[in-house]
Amino acid sequence: MSHSWWPSASADSVFLSPAAVVGGDGAACDLANILSTQLSITTGSVLLAVDDAVVAAGLIAPIEEALVTAGYVVHVRGGFGAEPSAEVIDAIAEEARGAAIEAVVGVGGGSVLDSSKLIALLLRNKGGSADWTGAVTPGNGVAPLVLIPTTCGTGSEATRIAMVTVDGNKRASSCALFVPRVAIIDPALVASLPKQVIAATGIDALAHATEALMSTSASVLSAHHSLRAIELLVRNLEKAYNGDRGALSDVLWASHIAGQSLNAGVVLGHSLAYCLAHEHPMPHGVSCAIALPYCIAYNQNMDPGLAELLAQTLTDGRSRDLRVAADEIAQLSGRMGLPRTLAEARINPASIPDMAGLCANDYPRPTNPESFDKNLLEKLFRSMETGDLDQAFAVTAR
Repeated sequence: MSHSWWPSASADSVFLSPAAVVGGDGAACDLANILSTQLSITTGSVLLAVDDAVVAAGLIAPIEEALVTAGYVVHVRGGFGAEPSAEVIDAIAEEARGAAIEAVVGVGGGSVLDSSKLIALLLRNKGGSADWTGAVTPGNGVAPLVLIPTTCGTGSEATRIAMVTVDGNKRASSCALFVPRVAIIDPALVASLPKQVIAATGIDALAHATEALMSTSASVLSAHHSLRAIELLVRNLEKAYNGDRGALSDVLWASHIAGQSLNAGVVLGHSLAYCLAHEHPMPHGVSCAIALPYCIAYNQNMDPGLAELLAQTLTDGRSRDLRVAADEIAQLSGRMGLPRTLAEARINPASIPDMAGLCANDYPRPTNPESFDKNLLEKLFRSMETGDLDQAFAVTAR
């Protein structure tokens, strides 16, 4: 696809990614060999941080058995929930400190992978999760990490970010060392995902790639990854939702590629999503599904070449108009049973001023192409009441 926009090839940038990405059906069961060859860890204790639902599905037992057979002492810990709290993470980290853990292996969705990153940090450093929010540089590094996603949206196995709930509020910890030495992309682990999980996590991945492309810190490599992830998602997500296993494998890989694009960071869409979930708790991908079309509308004044390229990619070449692209995302969400409006998400419109203030004050995004303005954000939230995209695009129209 030809385009007139591309990030500056001479601009400063640092692109982070796992040193090794191991893929294939059943790859997770080769974990012992991966620990040995990629991390030079041939013995000792391993913490296996897991998603409870993945355990219940019988997917953890073969991984644990393979490690035990290879001679590792395995400590399996779950109970992280959908939004892991500092208390839960700190308790498991304290236990791990006393168990001479050599490596942390996270197997699950974003909550488990993010928790694994913080546990790896706390194994080497003092304090608790709440002491390590914001941009951090732990003096003692982090314990060796292997991250294995079991959903097709988080991308956490490729990012420097770990989210944790502190005193009821979501907080981010950002550390380059959170990007693991090894990520394992095993399509067998997502083969039985419920279709609503595929929908929500897939839209989350689409939000990652789209927002990273809009970010003013997008680089040559992050943009490359964003575009490929968007292409894979718009062509495969609905097919995966409808039961196509090959398409689901492509969506899993797209999620990982989108995670790598997050070196550029997310923008307004994720701030909107956090505010929606703060007002009415919902899965992160669901809030991202509501927010993404409105993020595009608010940022419509981005570089014209970028706007055209983004619209073309989101519509699989059918349109160069961001308004059309935003509508196609909303329609895709609707076909997959995801809410598209505040009404469908059961959010009281009386909370709109509070959400606008929270967005502007608590979740600013310096790399968003349009500056945050509380009054404009309030108007944007108003347009979400009934899903009025024309009203949303009028908010920042020039």
